[in-house]
Amino acid sequence: MENKPDIRRIIEQEGIELKRGKALCPFHDERTPSFTVNEQKQTFRCWGCGENGDVITFIMKLKGISFPEALIYLGISRGAPVKVNPAIQREKQIQKNYEAAVNNLYENLCQQSRKLHNVRVSVKRNPGALTEQGAACFAEQMGTLAEIEFKIDLLLSGTFEDKIILLRGENNACCGTIKHTAVA
Repeated sequence: MENKPDIRRIIEQEGIELKRGKALCPFHDERTPSFTVNEQKQTFRCWGCGENGDVITFIMKLKGISFPEALIYLGISRGAPVKVNPAIQREKQIQKNYEAAVNNLYENLCQQSRKLHNVRVSVKRNPGALTEQGAACFAEQMGTLAEIEFKIDLLLSGTFEDKIILLRGENNACCGTIKHTAVA
């Protein structure tokens, strides 16, 4: 058998009753189900004890056996390559790229914010040193700081759509959110 067996079928075969993808964890005592199965990704996770993995890991932990023994138990030919679902592989890569882009944007915005905060501190220490042109420039920089801080807030607590708009760098990056915020 080249493919791994279906995780749900194996878990239920081992006597664990799944209801809507949840069950009592077989790895620790609990009263409220914290063991979940993601059938699309063919993985399990217990939010109580932290155990997680695929069907092979599940059998290894449940039976206390080694990897080769788990392969035999599951009927997977030793050395046979496990076929990776290309759709899942692509989804994981897209998620990884998205997270890297969000983290990179967040770091860049934080760096800009720190610089502008330093300008604000300098002006606060010696406000009389500003010329008329300097005051106009300072006001513009503080407007930029407010915009940057708003974008940072969106990255931390905004919707997926807000983050995509920010990543695209669209000028109206926060129009929908600003309208909702202004109304509230």
